[in-house]
This record gives sequence, C-alpha cells and structure tokens, in this order.
Amino acid sequence: MSTTEPVGYVDTTLRDLAAHPWAGAISTEEIAAVAAQLAGSGAVALEALDSFSARGALEGRAESPWDRLRVAVHAAKGVPVGVVVAARTLFGDRPVGPDLARRLVHSACESGARRVRVIDPLNDADALRPVAEAAVAGGAELVPTLVLGPAPGPTDRRWLEEAKAIADLPGAAAICLVDRAGHLRPAELAAFVPRVAEMTGIPVELSLVGPGGLAPVAAVEGIEAGAARVQAAVGAAALAAARPSVETLRAALAGGPRELACERGLINRLATIIWSLIPADRLRQAQATEAGPALGLPLDLAAGLASRLARLGMLDRLIDASEEVKRVAEECGNLTLAHPLGPAVVAQAARHVIEGTRWIEVEPVLVTAIQGGYGRLRGDVADVAREAAEAAPAPDADSPADIDELVAEAPDGLSEEDVLLWAQFPEASARLLARRRSLVGEATDGLSAAGVDRGLIETLVDVVESSGEAEVSVEVGGARVTVRRAAPAHHAAAPGALDGGPVPVGDGLTRVESPIVGTFYRAPSPEAPPFASEGDRVSEGQTLCIIEAMKIFNEIVAEQAGTVREVCVQNAEAVEYGTLLFLIEP
Repeated sequence: MSTTEPVGYVDTTLRDLAAHPWAGAISTEEIAAVAAQLAGSGAVALEALDSFSARGALEGRAESPWDRLRVAVHAAKGVPVGVVVAARTLFGDRPVGPDLARRLVHSACESGARRVRVIDPLNDADALRPVAEAAVAGGAELVPTLVLGPAPGPTDRRWLEEAKAIADLPGAAAICLVDRAGHLRPAELAAFVPRVAEMTGIPVELSLVGPGGLAPVAAVEGIEAGAARVQAAVGAAALAAARPSVETLRAALAGGPRELACERGLINRLATIIWSLIPADRLRQAQATEAGPALGLPLDLAAGLASRLARLGMLDRLIDASEEVKRVAEECGNLTLAHPLGPAVVAQAARHVIEGTRWIEVEPVLVTAIQGGYGRLRGDVADVAREAAEAAPAPDADSPADIDELVAEAPDGLSEEDVLLWAQFPEASARLLARRRSLVGEATDGLSAAGVDRGLIETLVDVVESSGEAEVSVEVGGARVTVRRAAPAHHAAAPGALDGGPVPVGDGLTRVESPIVGTFYRAPSPEAPPFASEGDRVSEGQTLCIIEAMKIFNEIVAEQAGTVREVCVQNAEAVEYGTLLFLIEP
C-alpha cells in the first residue's frame, strides 16, 4: 500500500504583502486579519518580518515593525511566527556590531517570534553566530540560510562546505536554501538538495523566487528530491513576490508520493482576499516581469535595472547588463545578490554597460565589501576590481556603537526596541515618533481599539462571507474585533459573482440583500444603462448591480428569475452587510 509523506510549508504571505515600497497600502490591521486566517492554513510557521517589510512599515506607514510582529503573533493563535534577520545589517543597509544583532533578536523573541531565520550575503557562518546564539537563547527555532548564486558555478564544492559550516551552528533546526533568481536550474536544484541533506544531517527548506513559473517548477523538483519544507505565499502575494503559491504547489504535488500539508478550502478562500490587498501597480509590475526574460536576477533588481536602461533608451542592452552582473559578482570575490550587496552589484554592472567602460568608478558598498567590511569574501577579488576600490574615495566607516551609546544618542521617547530601529532607519524612526505623539491615546507597544479602522472591518466581513463561518474575531493590541453573520450564507452563482441573498417575505416578494460592505452601483459605468430597473424581468444568474469593496467590483446576481418590483438603494450609496437592495416578485 502506497503512502504519502507530507511536505511542510512555511507561509511568507505576511512579509510579502508588506514589502517595501508598496507597504503603504497595507495596514497593520490587515496584516492581523490575514494572519488570523493563515493560522488555520496548515502552515508550520508564518514569516512575518524581514528587511523589506520592516522598511515598508517604517517608511511606508510610519508604523513600528515590532507592532506588526506582535499583532501577527496574537492573531496566529499559536502557529509559530518568524522573522528573517541579516547577520551583519539586520533590517537595514549598514553593518552593525554583534551586540546590536543579539539585542534585536532578543527584542523579536520578546515580541513573540518563535522562529528566526538568519542570513548572510557571504554565507559566513561566523557572521551568523551572534544572531544564532541569541535565537536559541530566546527559545526560537533557528533556521540558518545558504544564499545561492550567481557565482561560483552550481557544482562548485564551496556551496557544500558553506552549507556544512552553517548547519553546524548550535541549535540549527533546518537549513534554508535561498535562490532568488533561478541561479540553479530545477534539475541542478534537485541534485543539490540531497547532497546538502546528506552533508548537514538536518532538514532542508527551500525559498525560491523566479520569473515565468520557474519557482514552482524548481520547488516541485526540490521537494521530490527530498526537501522537507518549502516557502510559499497565498494567491496574489505569491505573484507579486514571484514565488510559488500554496495553491499551485498543492495541485502540483497532489496524488504523488509527497503532498503539501495545507488546508485547501481555507487557502482558496483566503486567496480571493489577498487579491484585494495587493496594489494594482505592484501586480502590473509583477506581471510584466513574469512575462519578461529570465535574467538571473532577483525580480526587484531586474525591474530596477530594466527601468534604468529604458529611461536611457538602452533597453536592448538588458541581457548584456544581466550577464555583466554575474561578471561583477565574480570579480568582487563571488558575491551573492542578497541585500545589501545585490543592489550594488547590479548598479555597478549597469554603470559598465551605460558608460561603455569598466571599473572607472565603484559603488561605495562594493568598496566596503572588497575591503572586507562585510566579512570574509567567498573568493579572490580580481585585480581590476581591487585597484578600482583602492582608488575610490573611502566610504563612511563609523564603528558600530553599543546599545548604551545608542540609547544615549537617540531622540527622547524611544524604547530600547525602537532604538534598535533608529540605529538602522533614523529618519523613518523619527517620523514614527512624531506620529505617535500626534495620535491621542495610541499605545506605544501595540494598537489601541481606536486604531482599528474600516479596512480591517471590511476585510473581516469578506472573510466571513467567503469562509461560511458564523463569525470571525481578531485581537489587535488588546482590542477584539468581531464580525458576525446576520443571516445564513448563500452560494455564489458564478465565479467572481456574489449571491444577492434572496429572502422570501410575507407578501410574496423576495428580498435581495447585500452580502458585503461596500458601495452600490446600478450600472457598470456612469454612461451605461442600469443592470436592472423596476418592472424589468430578470433571469436566474443575471447581474443586478455591482458592489465595490476594497477596490474590487463584485457582481450581485439574481438567484432566481422574476420581476424587479423595487430598487431600494440609490446609485453610489454606501451599503452594509444585509442592506436591502432589491425586491423581486418570482
């Protein structure tokens, strides 16, 4: 009798939703609402905070990343919530000392993080050690990370040596292989996974990003080769991040020897909500990048490179520039493209292609890296790159301050955890402090009941409607928000359409009520005729109106044929759940 071995999935939706620079569209309350649903998704952990989402919270909304982490922990109902920390730069760009790294991890654990994934762009186990020790001391699961590509080649022995050194860190529960640009082809990844598992003796986790569907294909290959866990996001969050979606992986593995451990129904319902949260411009960029060439670059860097070349009328040199990226990475000592080295490598390659000369000027981050400021390099630096770095102006190299010095220098009103953010993002932290001072009654260690906005309520209403649950509650900073169903749920007549909820009444007329909170529109556009007017005969499944909620236009359809006797709402009027929209005579 055949058996299936489940594959654990680590959900990245929370941090993918809140990534810089689109984070201004996502509130902490919406993060809480999504986390509450993900708690039942079957994920082994939820990654809620990394450098991109921390920057997004601070710079996009002047909100504390610690607050976001805490509300995610509350909403996750016991499912481990994790953070991703860069060993030398934490959430920012500048190198910091090991004491600051330990204190930041301590703050994360104090805020409820039960998983810490630590990453170093040079795969230096010694650099990872302070964060790793702090994670174990804080009682969190430690997952050290091996960053792949673009140099040296995929068969180079150094990858396995680095994996072994990283896995030997005390308390390492698994090793995460990160490929953010498709550096390893699916077949190469499938060959690499069992070698890493054998070399390290601990489970292998995959974090894969790539254009054109490359990521899910590689993920399936890696899972079938023995990976124990895979990172994935739900719905549009996966599209925006170009990583595997939970839905795609579940379908691809279904019926095989290894299946994804997730709750299919809940994931599918949650996916419809995620679509409404992603800004349209982010989806357009993701779709454009997905349809473009596979450049071997992280997608955010690929988009930036393409934009820069397009502004100069040099988009036809995009492939040349992407190939120059690999060459620059090799010449700088086999750098990976992880933050903050990746953006500097891409900027240097773009400079070479645009100017038509090489190594005349050097990006300051690369000068620091070549001179050892980011740690031990993974290979030899080419003479041309070393000579250029030596001739370049010396970058600012302030010695890392300890926490006591930072507390003394920081603005008044910052807690120790906020001082850690101020050390990395001084301007954004100052705006956070100003916002706190301007909001009467806002608590500094979480969200108050007054901070619960309409966006959260609308999200919860959508969750109730799509899930069939009688009610959904979310605790946000000590305040509990509950949305209850006022009447039995009705099934939608067609994908993308909402059942208007006909309810027979004593006079023989059927009530069509709003299933969601939103704005009522009688026609598809101001110039178009109404979908249905009084006296019109409508058929089953015919569109009666549109309700716009959270930028999504939901069609309300007739569940049965009949004659419209009364239109009960004015065009463009706001409606609540259960608002009477139409009276129809069967």
